[in-house]
Amino acid sequence: MQVQRRTQLAWLLFLSTFGCLAGGLVVTLFVTRPLTSDVLVDGAFNGAIWLLFATLGLVLTLRRPDNPIGWLYAAAGLVWTLYIPWDPWVDQLQRTGRPLPPVARLAALAGDSLWAVGICLAITLPLLLLPNGRLRSRRWRLVAVAAVVGTTVELVGWVLSPTPMTQTLVPVAKPFPLPGVAGTAAGIISWVGWGVLFACIPVAAVCVVVLRFRSSGGVERQQLRWVAAGATLAAAGPALVLPLEALGLAPPDAFALPMLLAVPLAVGVAVLRYRLWDLDRLVSRTVTYTAVTVLLVLPYLAIVAAIPRLAEGSGSLAVAAATLAVAALFQPLRRRVQDLVDRRFNRRRYDAARTLEGFAARLRELVDLDALEGELLGVVDQTMQPTQASLWLRPQTGQPS
Repeated sequence: MQVQRRTQLAWLLFLSTFGCLAGGLVVTLFVTRPLTSDVLVDGAFNGAIWLLFATLGLVLTLRRPDNPIGWLYAAAGLVWTLYIPWDPWVDQLQRTGRPLPPVARLAALAGDSLWAVGICLAITLPLLLLPNGRLRSRRWRLVAVAAVVGTTVELVGWVLSPTPMTQTLVPVAKPFPLPGVAGTAAGIISWVGWGVLFACIPVAAVCVVVLRFRSSGGVERQQLRWVAAGATLAAAGPALVLPLEALGLAPPDAFALPMLLAVPLAVGVAVLRYRLWDLDRLVSRTVTYTAVTVLLVLPYLAIVAAIPRLAEGSGSLAVAAATLAVAALFQPLRRRVQDLVDRRFNRRRYDAARTLEGFAARLRELVDLDALEGELLGVVDQTMQPTQASLWLRPQTGQPS
């Protein structure tokens, strides 16, 4: 029964988030005027991000129900989408200059306030609980409590402060701000809670990156390596995407995708323990294909740019020849670069590949079964490094075992 209730709760959280997103789409279609493709694309972009958190939460809660990280992601997805069905209506009221009724102001207040709750649920607490869903020690309860208290204080203080809401198209007065000194105190309390909430994030990151990683080993270390890789991509991704945006090769706000998606996806892989040991191969292939693309595309672009000056009237033939040359060089160049990358960044895989190639070459000359057994066990020991290894040979039919 407990398992069934957990499953029902997991699906309820996911369907509630999906329902909020679907409600936002329906309201947008009915009330937004003019309804342009930019409005739909922006809505789909934002909705896909929140749906990712909800989907990741659903998968983690179904596969690892005892790990609270999945429940935190599922709750964050729901919190971030609660205001979405109301948001198009509020925006349209402001575009047309009409006053906001009390219900619309409450909806706007939810969208203006709940972001802090989502940060606590999706960033701070998962960092403290990675990768097994438990705090590193009892002393870290103080950080978890501080994050929750800071979020609560920020939320209550912001709701009661007289500062207008800022997440709407134009600033809007809050439904029930406190006047005078009480309002000023609420504003100060909100800033204090905001500071505590964001101070807990680097502390939680130190817990994962420095303390847990240093003391980890085996599977747990590999899990934390995935999280570190996701954090690295989240930090470096915008620097790579922003130039593409400036050149018009990427859609607007695409730089935010690595920041929002890299860490949650890496956490999902770490918690599920799905293909944990493929990280080295993934990094190796990424570096290889990036280097090969640069080595091939830059000369290709240079050749295409120089064609009009070098050969008038034969530009199309030169372009075709350059394209065929790039296609012919891709695989040999990829193999050479992959070999260099493995030798530099993935030495274990490189040494294992060389060992297997040598064994395959010697295997053609081995006829003695005892020598073959020794060679095979030696190769397994060098490449896989098991604690122990043995070889069982099936006896031939009709011979005693």
